Amino acid sequence: MNLQFKNIEFNDMMYNPSKITSGKSVFDVYKELNKYPEFKMSHGEGLDNELVMLYIFCMYDKETPYKRKYPDVIKRKLIIAKEVGFPKEENGEFTSVVEDMLKGLNKVIQRKIVAFVRMHRDYQYTYHVGIDNSYYNLMEHVMNGDSKKIPLLKEIKKELEESLHELLNGDNNRYSKEEVLKYIDDERLLLRPEDVALKMKKNEQPVTVEKIRK
Repeated sequence: MNLQFKNIEFNDMMYNPSKITSGKSVFDVYKELNKYPEFKMSHGEGLDNELVMLYIFCMYDKETPYKRKYPDVIKRKLIIAKEVGFPKEENGEFTSVVEDMLKGLNKVIQRKIVAFVRMHRDYQYTYHVGIDNSYYNLMEHVMNGDSKKIPLLKEIKKELEESLHELLNGDNNRYSKEEVLKYIDDERLLLRPEDVALKMKKNEQPVTVEKIRK
């Protein structure tokens, strides 16, 4: 790993990548990450999970110095991938599995990004879920003929788009957006009265999004 910024420039990040020195694991230095099963999931050969986690820190932390220096998201992704140490082919290009990660095509890594975004931006995430619910509640009124609420619906839609953009630190990749929205939809299912009643009846441990997906 060869990061271009000084250690002090990472101090405002939730997880300072410069503390992961040679021979140390992300999960040993930041033990609380072990509580999140998404971060330990396998995403196929050719992608070291330690490098994936460092990439996510540097790309999606709201205080990352890379965002300030590289406002262009694609360029930022490429530079971070290079500096954390992802392998390249003899021609200097990233391997195909790394390219897929950068394009948002690795679904497991997308889930890791969403887990990090939610953990890292809890208040922003909660806000997004709140306005997302408001949007769908308002949509019901419009579909039932209340056309006066259409302007408000458009305003909330714009706010949702801006909020999602902020959550993902400017990453407009459609697969990343879809994964966040899918996660929110899964959580919405957990709030249905029939799901709550079923949990009470069976006296089970709380249902998680991961259980629903299985």
